Amino acid sequence: MSFWDKIAPFYDLAESLNGKVYRKMLGYSVSLVKEGDRVLECAAGTGEISIAVSKKASYVLCTDVSEAMLERAKNKCRRKGIANIDFAARNIFSLPDEDESYDTVIAANVLHLLDEPEKAVRELMRVLKKGGRLLVPTFITTNPDGTAMTTIKLCRLLGFKPAEHYTPESYFEMLKSCTDGGKLRMKVIKGLIPSAYAVIEKPKEGSV
Repeated sequence: MSFWDKIAPFYDLAESLNGKVYRKMLGYSVSLVKEGDRVLECAAGTGEISIAVSKKASYVLCTDVSEAMLERAKNKCRRKGIANIDFAARNIFSLPDEDESYDTVIAANVLHLLDEPEKAVRELMRVLKKGGRLLVPTFITTNPDGTAMTTIKLCRLLGFKPAEHYTPESYFEMLKSCTDGGKLRMKVIKGLIPSAYAVIEKPKEGSV
C-alpha cells in the first residue's frame, strides 16, 4: 500500500486544518472553469475540486495515483448524486490523453511535492486545448509564522514532505520557465499556510 493510500482516510482532515485557504481555492477554481468545459484534474485527492467544478463543467475526469483516494472521491459523488465525473488512476508525468483534450486542467497543491515540477507542468500543458487554462495553486511554506510552522510539522509527521519550498516569486519563476509562451498570472491566498494560485492560459491558434 502506498503512502497516499494509507493517508486517504485522514486527507480531508488534513485539508480542514487550512480550511480558509481551501475554501478560497475552491471558489477561485469554480470561477475559472467555463460553462460546458471538459476538465481534467490531476492529483485530485478525495475529489473536492472536481466535485466543486462539476457544477459548471460538462465533464470532469478526476485522477490521482492513489486508488484509495479515488474511492473516497467516488463515494462522495455517489452520495451527492453527481453523474458527470469519471475516475482514473493517472501519473501526472505521463498522461495517456491525446494532445489538447481538455478546456481546463487542474493540479492543485501538488507541484511543491514533486522532484520535477517543470516536467509535470509541461505534460499538463500538452493535454490542454489552445486557449484553455491550467490551474496550479500550490502551498507557500517559506518563512511561516509559529502557528503555521506547527501545522507544517504535523503534516510532515503525516508524511507530507515538500520537495520544494516556494516563495510566491520563486514559484512564479518556475512556472514561467515552462509555459511555452502562455500567459501566466498569480495571486496569493492568505491563511494559515498560504497558497500561490497560478493560472496559465495556453496561447490560441495563431497567437504570438
